[in-house]
Amino acid sequence: MYIGELARLSGSTPKAIRLYEQLGLLTPQRSGSYRLYTAHHLTLVQMIRSAQSVGFKLGEMSELLAAKQHQAPFPLALANQGIELKRLELQAQILALQSREQRLTQLQQQINLQFASVAGAAFIPCSEDVAPASARQ
Repeated sequence: MYIGELARLSGSTPKAIRLYEQLGLLTPQRSGSYRLYTAHHLTLVQMIRSAQSVGFKLGEMSELLAAKQHQAPFPLALANQGIELKRLELQAQILALQSREQRLTQLQQQINLQFASVAGAAFIPCSEDVAPASARQ
């Protein structure tokens, strides 16, 4: 298949596929000036896109795909190691976001305690702030 068909079947773009080639993630066969792709290339593009959707950068995939091109069996241990590292990275991000959320709650409490006595009462949204958009005109 040609690049346009690979792009259509994979949900990618020809430009992205050429980038994957440039980075060494794909190595199509050539017939003159035409690139020829197989079902294997389709699987690789789908895996690349799936990995990107869960946070992998293209550079992080190059080691795995380079190992795949040089080894007959898929380097499963290397793939699992990369996924576990990404999982640990994600867990650290979750903890950081939870910490930020707690600090926001503390900030809100401090602001309300500090300024409630000055304003006479805690913030109470006016009806215009809580009315549905369709009711406001």
